[in-house]
Amino acid sequence: MSSGQPITELSPDITLDFTFPIEQANLLAKRESFNKHLFRPNTYLHKWWARRSGTTFRHILKQLSDDPAKRDYYAVGGLEGKVILDPMMGGGTSIHEAIRLGANVIGYDIDPIPVLQARASLTHIPFAEKKAVFEDFYVALSERLRPLFVTACPTCGSECEVQFVLYGVRKRCACGEAIFVDSFRLREETDGTSIDLCQQAGRLVFSDASHSSALSINSPIYEKTVKQCPTCKTTYKDLQDIPFTDRYVPLVVVGVCKSHGLFYKFAGAEDTRLIHAAQDIMRTSVHLPLEQLAVPSGPKSDDLLSKGVTHFTEVFTPRQLIYINTCKELLDGVGEKHRLWLGLLISTSLEFNSLLCGYKGADKRRAGAIRHVFSHHAYSFPHTALENNPVFSGNTSGTIGLLFEDRIEAASLWAEAPVERQFARGNWSKIALIGETDFGMPAIAFDELNSGQQMFIAAQQDSSRLPLPDESVDHVVTDPPYFDSVQYSDLASFFRAWLRWMLPDTADWDYTLTDSAVAETDKNGAKYQRVLSAIWSECHRVLKKPTGRLVFTFHHWRPEAWARLALSLKAANFRLVTSYTIYAENPISVHIRQLKALKHDSILVLMPVTGNDPPSKYTQPDHIETDDSLTFCRDCANLLGYCLESQLDEAAIIQLWHTMLGASFASIDQLFAAFRKNPNIPPVETFLQTLQAKVNGQAQLSLHLDQPGRSASLDVKPPTASGRVRDADDDNEEIGDQFASEDAN
Repeated sequence: MSSGQPITELSPDITLDFTFPIEQANLLAKRESFNKHLFRPNTYLHKWWARRSGTTFRHILKQLSDDPAKRDYYAVGGLEGKVILDPMMGGGTSIHEAIRLGANVIGYDIDPIPVLQARASLTHIPFAEKKAVFEDFYVALSERLRPLFVTACPTCGSECEVQFVLYGVRKRCACGEAIFVDSFRLREETDGTSIDLCQQAGRLVFSDASHSSALSINSPIYEKTVKQCPTCKTTYKDLQDIPFTDRYVPLVVVGVCKSHGLFYKFAGAEDTRLIHAAQDIMRTSVHLPLEQLAVPSGPKSDDLLSKGVTHFTEVFTPRQLIYINTCKELLDGVGEKHRLWLGLLISTSLEFNSLLCGYKGADKRRAGAIRHVFSHHAYSFPHTALENNPVFSGNTSGTIGLLFEDRIEAASLWAEAPVERQFARGNWSKIALIGETDFGMPAIAFDELNSGQQMFIAAQQDSSRLPLPDESVDHVVTDPPYFDSVQYSDLASFFRAWLRWMLPDTADWDYTLTDSAVAETDKNGAKYQRVLSAIWSECHRVLKKPTGRLVFTFHHWRPEAWARLALSLKAANFRLVTSYTIYAENPISVHIRQLKALKHDSILVLMPVTGNDPPSKYTQPDHIETDDSLTFCRDCANLLGYCLESQLDEAAIIQLWHTMLGASFASIDQLFAAFRKNPNIPPVETFLQTLQAKVNGQAQLSLHLDQPGRSASLDVKPPTASGRVRDADDDNEEIGDQFASEDAN
């Protein structure tokens, strides 16, 4: 049933206007949120951010079917003969779900990465062909890389594969240098055994006393919580005057012996020699296009620039750069049919093969796992950095072989025979949807869509100018950018620079990043509104009247985000038909764990205003419930419906949202940005005093120390119109040792 206030006197032909299977959709969305890539492997070829639940969008699309029998979630098909448009496709959830149901789909994005991923994942190439291509590629790659990733077993001395190398970061005080790690605990197993770095003895210590390894570095080693030198009492500083990779020192080599299994040992002379050998190869044999690999200025990229990193090459070790260069050479020799998916696979592997990767050593659930570059939806600078072996033959995250299994093999097989989950009689089971597939036939022009079924257009396009005829699209189903916070286009620069070099002719790599519908700063809310207004206006033009619907999911704590969204829809002549509140986020995700974050989405169903629309029941609510995520999203959707029906001008709508949701957070966000770039942590009292003065009484603040001196969370509770207070998702961020936000994956 609907959780909104629907417009009355609508045609019964569009089921979504009146009903939605919330209970079943919530059940599946909660299950999917823990392992989205397992539910929809064919949409996870390349890294992208904030993918929405595939099960939720399948439920949405099912309610747009003309055939009542096809509205059942587990029925095959239902959208045959319809055209579904996603003008901001991002991870591609909408078009993948629609093409599975038999629709012809159009996916546009201004960023080339979503477009390339959609083309690769929707184009059917038999898996056997992909496997043969990858095996040849992998054999050649391994022959070049494996000699650089060998070490000796500390027990028998035999040559072994390196799994990864752990590095500590160098810092300087007035009397010298020290090396820092995130934790002395390097590994902890579920049985209680552990591997620890013993600072005093200078050894690796195994809790079962099986063996130890001697330290060969003279500098003292501390955990990251140590801020001042115990001898000279001055604060340790980063070594910003030397190259980024030189700021890290190899400490621990992790390898696997065929006779003695997994081992940890300190890096010895031979390990250091191989690192130097890689540096020599870099100087003589590797030539990278530095002009294409410069770090652009941006909301997230500025974190790299502030660390003195001006080119993306600087955050990779010599061995990692040799890996990238070798991949490029081999990719150039692959047939054109296979170059796109393989190039994307290489690109996404870089998130696991950079010196920005951290280490989950003490995580019992995943002992020794890699923390990939964007695990916190931002650039993190670990104290314990991890250099992965991309051609390691064992089962470890981030190797090119395992990524092929997860992103290509699993995806290809699933696309040929999709499987859904079902909960019945207290148990989960899998259901094969016989006859359904997750791929189609590519098209270039709109007219080609009339020639078949499950056709797709995936194009790099500014959707404020759609190359589509008037009233040519049955429905627009999308997920617009999240106003602020996660700057997808800027973060994607990490991959885009390398993809431009590897796949130069596949996209317009010189597009303007700031054309994206994102408010890069707090002063850019009007820009978000303007870009969305233009896109919604084009959606209004191309939608069939009166049956066409614009459907998308949205949530946000900030009043500015909702106000700008409302104004963009109002300017484009849309009104809210109804809304539904649906579960959206995994509560243990790093970016919302320990925070009172929004865990629900509003599904907004809108119709284009044509002048003959039925009346609405939306009225201005007395207040917005802020006690929990579900009621907040539901009430915001209803207020949106009122704004779209009202005669309020722009200033009044903005003021209404701020009155209902609380004060603006611009000053808070700006202060956080300043702290993120400041390596010196102020005392807690100073931080709170400064922040309290900055917000000038517009919020109630409290600081909770989870681990004193190591991490904390800040509660920002602005008053609402009803006098209650709420926890602001955007401003309640985990504060690490530099008060850096951990906006995570």
